[in-house]
Amino acid sequence: MCSSYFSRCAGAALLLAALFAGVACKKEKSSWDESFNVSGVILPEVIETTLGANLEFGFVGGHGPVMGDEIVFDGTETFRCAIASVSDDSFSFTLGDDVASGDYRVTIERGGVSRGIGRTQLIVTTGIDIDPAELEEGTTVYGQVSAKGVGLEGVVVSDGEQVAVTDADGIYGLVSTKSRGYVFVSVPSGYEPISNGVLPRIHKQLTSAANVAERADFALVETSGQENARILLLGDIHLARRTNDRAQFSTFVSDINSYIAAHSGEKLYGLTLGDMTWDLYWKTNNYSFREYLQEMGAIRNLLIYQTIGNHDHSMYYPGDDKTVKDYTREVSPNYYSFNVGGVHCVVLDNVECTNSVRTTDGKGNPCYERAYTANIVSKEIQWLQSDLAQVPTTTPLVVTMHIPMYNPDGSFRMGSAISSQFESILSQYQTVHLFTGHTHTVYNNDKSASNHIFEHTSGAVCGTWWWSGYETPGVHIGQDGSPGGYAILNLNGGDFSWQFKATGSDTDYQFRTYDRNEILITPEKYVPSGSSTSQATFKSQVPTRWKTENKTNEVFINVWNWDPSWKVEVTEGGDALDVHQITEMDPLHIIAYNAKRLNKNSEAGFATTANCHMFWVRASAPDSTLEIKVTDGFGNVYTETMTRPKPFDIETYIK
Repeated sequence: MCSSYFSRCAGAALLLAALFAGVACKKEKSSWDESFNVSGVILPEVIETTLGANLEFGFVGGHGPVMGDEIVFDGTETFRCAIASVSDDSFSFTLGDDVASGDYRVTIERGGVSRGIGRTQLIVTTGIDIDPAELEEGTTVYGQVSAKGVGLEGVVVSDGEQVAVTDADGIYGLVSTKSRGYVFVSVPSGYEPISNGVLPRIHKQLTSAANVAERADFALVETSGQENARILLLGDIHLARRTNDRAQFSTFVSDINSYIAAHSGEKLYGLTLGDMTWDLYWKTNNYSFREYLQEMGAIRNLLIYQTIGNHDHSMYYPGDDKTVKDYTREVSPNYYSFNVGGVHCVVLDNVECTNSVRTTDGKGNPCYERAYTANIVSKEIQWLQSDLAQVPTTTPLVVTMHIPMYNPDGSFRMGSAISSQFESILSQYQTVHLFTGHTHTVYNNDKSASNHIFEHTSGAVCGTWWWSGYETPGVHIGQDGSPGGYAILNLNGGDFSWQFKATGSDTDYQFRTYDRNEILITPEKYVPSGSSTSQATFKSQVPTRWKTENKTNEVFINVWNWDPSWKVEVTEGGDALDVHQITEMDPLHIIAYNAKRLNKNSEAGFATTANCHMFWVRASAPDSTLEIKVTDGFGNVYTETMTRPKPFDIETYIK
């Protein structure tokens, strides 16, 4: 049989019998000839072992290596091991003392010719003996954090309540009640965790009773270039096998893969902002975390940390704690920390579920009515304070959570008591960048002058829950008119810069313009097939500005990632026009989503919302050309030569 786990006992013979193919094994197909056929070798997806260990693999059908062959592991580093022995159905080799953990392509080599046998995740620990009785009295969780066979000192490990720091040998111990059911490592700067596809392996499930000491080791990989890393912030992906979301998501995957390829010489990481899935469809559409992670596997060469959202909490449990059990088992801790290039990153869960009313889902399965509040519960706050106690206040912080702390006007979106406490904790640090999602809109709150916090509410990968692109292909936007896309944070050694990137567009696409003379949004024009009720609903959703005729030569500019450091300038024939900022709805979203849904007499459940990043100017004539120049806070300039009249129709704005 085949196993996906190796014993940690150093030097022990670790046997994978190969009488039949088992779970968690994968094998690459090959057209090689019979004279060099190793197609029977069964390679585990995960190998957890120790330096210097003797490993034994099985094979079937006689299709394995012979004496004199070498097994080669090719990843960030390449190492090879001579085949030490071969029997009728197995072969063995010994790992060297310089083997590093990582993701490897594995081949068998004979006389300069290689045959691929698959890919594996190699997790190499030291195998050092640790006696929990020699650690703090009452220790129930212990282990070692190491890289390339060497224990790492000063690494934070936590069970979500207690925080421990590794000693000079990389050993830690926790007096844990195991109430969270797992233990995780706060990956230090200069290192990365082993990944499972895009998912970082930063936590391990605890399986023994609360009073039984159990061991959990973590193997990390040393890396470089983090000081100038880029973090891609991915808000609200909302995959659920509906509204053609998976096909639309493939466009996003192509976009992000192209971006990664264009920056192949740089260090890139991903970080979601919650609502990667949709609990309402976990069972009704058979789409949950496993399907999501499989879909995300199409993203290449990117380690993606995860933030939990309200739709990633389960509707099949009451209260709060149990609603994260599926997530913490299959994805990630619901709150944790890690470090990149001298920046401390904290991922929080600010969704407190209050599920209590029993009901059934769309397939009749028992569940609860989904209810939650925006809150960081007290035990999480206590953990946060313990985690930050290990971090100097001069260290820049990047914090993510799903629901914004602030509304667009700067008032608290979370409760005032918890927001004030949270502000107080974060404001001790000199630089704090908070990234959130949830609203499917883009807006910024720069409070760095008062409390050192800059919150970026960073839009949604899915735009309007994939609806606008479904109803109007080529127009993929959120309720505020911001395009579906993601934020890019450049660390720059702690001197941060950032941009928003629309899916399918270059980063120089930062605004959209409208010629007011051409806009007249009426039910008769845009909802001709709708019922009288649908037409009345549509009419009520359209603000006065867009549903009345206006030929006063106004031009509107939606600058979605605007903050007060940006500058919007418009000239007409070389003369500067006065630019005014207003709060208004985006007209394109109205006709691309609201109108399309109501014209089918369907509910427009995600109707257009007003945004605070709309600007307008008044030109002198209906046919003058305007030069529009938008400069962000880092001096990047984005321009459009706007030839007028500019039609207001779907074809003009399709991307």
